[in-house]
Amino acid sequence: MLLAVFVVCVGALATSTLLLLSIGRSVPFASRIVSLLIGASFVLAAGEVAARIWRLPTAPVWGAEVLLALPIGCLVILRPRWNPVAHLFAGSALATSLAYLAFGLMVTFGGYLTVAGAVASGLLLVLEVVALTLSASFAFEALDVICAVRPDEPNAPFDPAYVPMVSLQIAAYNEPPDMLIETIRSVQAIDYPRMEIVVIDNNTKDPAVWGPVADYCETQSNVRFVHVDPWPGYKSGALNLALREHTDVEAELIGVIDADYLVDPAYLRSVVGYFVDPDLAFLQTPQDYREYAGDAYLTACYDAYRYFFLTTMPARNRRNSIIFAGTMGLLRRDVLEKVGGWDEWCITEDAEASLRILREGYAGLFVGRSFGRGIMPLSFASLKSQRFRWCFGGMQILRMHWRDLLPWNRDPSNHLGPAQRVDYLLGGLQWLNDLVLLGFSIVLLSVAVGLVLGGRLALRPLLGATAILPIALIASGLLRAVWALRARTGIGLRRALLAFGNWLSLSWTVALACAQGLFRREGVFLRTPKEGDRANVLTALRAARTETLLASVLWGTGLWLLVTHRSGPIVAALFLWQGVVYACAPYMAWLNQHTELSAQLERRRRSEWMRERVSRAAPAVALGAAIGLLVTSIVALAIVLGASSSTTRSERLFSLPHSSGGPVSPIGSLLRPSLAPSAPATPTTVPTISPTASPSPTSSATTTVSPSPTGPTPASPTSAAPPSVQPS
Repeated sequence: MLLAVFVVCVGALATSTLLLLSIGRSVPFASRIVSLLIGASFVLAAGEVAARIWRLPTAPVWGAEVLLALPIGCLVILRPRWNPVAHLFAGSALATSLAYLAFGLMVTFGGYLTVAGAVASGLLLVLEVVALTLSASFAFEALDVICAVRPDEPNAPFDPAYVPMVSLQIAAYNEPPDMLIETIRSVQAIDYPRMEIVVIDNNTKDPAVWGPVADYCETQSNVRFVHVDPWPGYKSGALNLALREHTDVEAELIGVIDADYLVDPAYLRSVVGYFVDPDLAFLQTPQDYREYAGDAYLTACYDAYRYFFLTTMPARNRRNSIIFAGTMGLLRRDVLEKVGGWDEWCITEDAEASLRILREGYAGLFVGRSFGRGIMPLSFASLKSQRFRWCFGGMQILRMHWRDLLPWNRDPSNHLGPAQRVDYLLGGLQWLNDLVLLGFSIVLLSVAVGLVLGGRLALRPLLGATAILPIALIASGLLRAVWALRARTGIGLRRALLAFGNWLSLSWTVALACAQGLFRREGVFLRTPKEGDRANVLTALRAARTETLLASVLWGTGLWLLVTHRSGPIVAALFLWQGVVYACAPYMAWLNQHTELSAQLERRRRSEWMRERVSRAAPAVALGAAIGLLVTSIVALAIVLGASSSTTRSERLFSLPHSSGGPVSPIGSLLRPSLAPSAPATPTTVPTISPTASPSPTSSATTTVSPSPTGPTPASPTSAAPPSVQPS
């Protein structure tokens, strides 16, 4: 039965992935009836092809077709706006994931392993469930935007005559004075009759940095400059001070602008009119960036940044669950004050504030037009620090508000709807994708230990047909992620691969932030090694020393296992992939060394190191390392102790009934019922799929193939996906 399910699902996933890549964006219609008809034909074709190629008996193929048809049918009913290709891909991916998890459950808890082996396999199963769930959430976001034929964008009212007073606030810390003054001038040029500008500089020690800005502001009638030192709370503390003591009493809207942005003069007149709706509490436009063209590293960063505002935010906008992103957005002042202002305990105070606002029953709106462009982190170290803060802040939000996001929470003061709760919950959990990826690396290394010491593993087997399922899921996820990036940004394949590498280069940083955020409440900032001015490979390796070590260990271990014949090419491929993830970090650091900056941007790059606020994170690092070592030890011990367990019993999961008349295809059995298989006799073992050989369509269904001497192997069914980049 499982063999039929595996090959039918893999064939369907491979076919639907190719359809998605080729015509997923171009199918112009959405119809439940048409999608159901196409889905039924697709399912029957998948079963028919699998039955003929693998000579499978009819009954198991019918069961596989039912498993494939159910998720496709449910998606057609639940997402009628999607085109048929999206239904086929999502349904096939869901059916394949369920088949793999069902196999993991049966082997783990079906008595096929020793106790130690069941423990190790159970830990692996938890990682797989989380990985596949997160992968499904990323895929849903992409399909819901790219393949939606009938978009249901919010019909937000807009009144161009509505012109309330706006207070635009610029929080600065150790910013190059010429760049900050340039930002102030661009804000002054905004075409809007009623606005004020508040520039608040907090904790900049050097008067040579903040002094020129103060001198400029003194000569401007509509700009107020405030310098405070010392002042607690970082950016949120400065914004709270500006809100309480330095904002005009008549200001109804608060706008936040980063200190390096150049703003479009049409900004306020283009968006303020939406606030005629009294339920609208905040509005967000995309974060955008400038001065990246012509540089491979900065272009990769730019393309990776854009995905969140081109895909995630439009998808969440349909469900009134966007986040406030900290710059180029507006908030209603009385609502912000009602919810208590900016929370200074959270280092992503912007996203946290938007959650509290939505919980009060107000609405947010995303307007997908860029009205300002800033400067990205110019060094790879600064990029890692920024992503660390965003992820750590996401963990803080989850720790503080997880009860509000549970579907059964019935607190009368909590007005979050089901879709809002799911979006914010998944938005936080998606950060864990890289922590799960690190977990798979730990499992792989533990597998290597078990192979060396025990010679055979206690984990569930990935022999023959079982190996194709996780490989298919990984490949499909990678292709879908790159396809979605290209579809939303319009970039070429080379740029998309570099942007994808930029996502992967931050995997260790995000995993570290997740581990610390789960055990530490206070804000932590990542201290990264300061990069030297010499552009060479060694400098790049030092800038990403941990990732370089992880990649080297994974690659070296995989190669050694392959050369010594302790594992096959499937295991080696998994080690290769996990190593590629971490190797992207030194590659990006090396690419960044070849970036040529203007004089102003070079001053900004040198000031980035000074601008990193660092708290004492040593206890959290030690705790995270200790927990990671403990988990690793438990997994390795379980694998080694269970290494003597037999895996041959699990082969029975792939036994098919013997057919005296020979297997026939499902459709053929309907057309020629006299050829249908007779009653099942003694089970026999079906052929396994060798990773190095293709099956023969004429091979006997009753042939017994011995298991590979290398033993079973675990795999990571997680599909690579864009990180939950929630900017602050």
